[in-house]
This record gives sequence, structure tokens and C-alpha cells, in this order.
Amino acid sequence: MYPDREKALAKGRRKDKTFIRVFCGIFILLGIILFTAGIAVGVSSHTFRQKAEPVNAVILAMRGATSESLGTPVVEYAVDGKSYTATLNMASSSMHPGKRITVCYQKNNPREVRYLDDNGWLVALFVFMGTVFAGMGAAFWLVKRSHERKARRLLATGKVVEAEITGIREDTNNSMNGRHPIVVSCRYTAPDGRVYFFRSASFWYESYEIGPKKKVRVYVDRNNPADYYVDVDSAIG
Repeated sequence: MYPDREKALAKGRRKDKTFIRVFCGIFILLGIILFTAGIAVGVSSHTFRQKAEPVNAVILAMRGATSESLGTPVVEYAVDGKSYTATLNMASSSMHPGKRITVCYQKNNPREVRYLDDNGWLVALFVFMGTVFAGMGAAFWLVKRSHERKARRLLATGKVVEAEITGIREDTNNSMNGRHPIVVSCRYTAPDGRVYFFRSASFWYESYEIGPKKKVRVYVDRNNPADYYVDVDSAIG
């Protein structure tokens, strides 16, 4: 027996759990942050608008504008015959010096002004992206749970065959701390001469931890050979 078999199995399972938690956690957390930001922007704009009055303004300049940035619009507007100059909270591609736009100012403080006409898309974008990221994290977790249920079912009811390992490669689609899990390919020749090829899911083992002359157990659905589980744990050591 490989002297560090139990250690290798424990390490691989620990890495798998860590990867799932980190991957799903990052996407779900980012989704929640974006979704919350979108709702916050929408609520803030609605609250501001309730206590605001619209007024026509002219754009004096796009401060800080470059070939890569729209810059920040500086506008001039008048309230009760008094002129005010302010820097707006957002810009759009249609803005340019000399253009007239409608802004909203607080009734009790004319210097507090915002441009609200175009921020609906920003709220929608934040909410949409938040939903997408959170959904990706949740979907990945659900798929993982589904694979685990399938593995338990096949381990309990599947037909066991001993397959010859034909290849071990890194799964570059997944990464953690610069390392990749491995995928094991194997082949089984049935007594009737038919040859079956199998490929495992991703496992967080090192390729050198796979016994070079070992066969790997494959649990195959008795009614559907395309439904199987490659038990890479059986080849460790």
C-alpha cells in the first residue's frame, strides 16, 4: 500500500471542499454585492427624486475627459434667479460641453444636484449582473451536489469493473492557487470483447499519487453503460 494513501485521500477531499466553498462563495458574494448595489442606487435615486425639483442646466465642461473616459460633467443652472455650478454624479456618452440637460436639485439645498434621467440602466445592470453571478455560484454548487448523489447511487448499485488507466491530465478549466485537479481516462475490455472507455470527474490529487500499475474501479449502471462513476480514490497509492 502506498505509505501516504490516507494522507493523500484526506488532502484531495479537503482541496475539493475548499475549491467548492471558495468558487461558489466568491460568485455568490459578488452577486449579492452587485444586486445590493443596484437596489441601493435605485432606492437612493427614488428618495432623492421625491424631495427634488427638475431644472434645465447647460454642460460647461467634461472634467477629466480622455480618449478612454467620458469625464465628469460640470453644469450651470439657475434656481430662483441665482446661478449655481455643480459637478454631476454621472455621465453619459451623449454629454458634451454646450448641451442642455435636465437635472434635479434638492428643494432645501439647490447646490445638491443629480442627473437622474439615465441611471435606470445602471440599476438594471447591477441587478442583472448580481443575479447572474449569484446564479452561477448556486448552479455550480447544485451541479456538484448532483454529481455527488450520482456517485453515491452508483457506488451502492452499480456494476463494478476494473479498468486500465490510459491517461492522466490536468483539468485546466479549474484552478486553485495556481494548481489544477486531474482527470483520469481509462479503458475496460468486457469478456465478450467489447471495449469501453471512461473518463473521471475532476479530482484534487497529484498525478504521482496514482499507482502506476493500478487499475481503477468504475461503477457502471447495470442498464445504461453510459452512466458510470470512475472511483479515482481506488487508484491512489
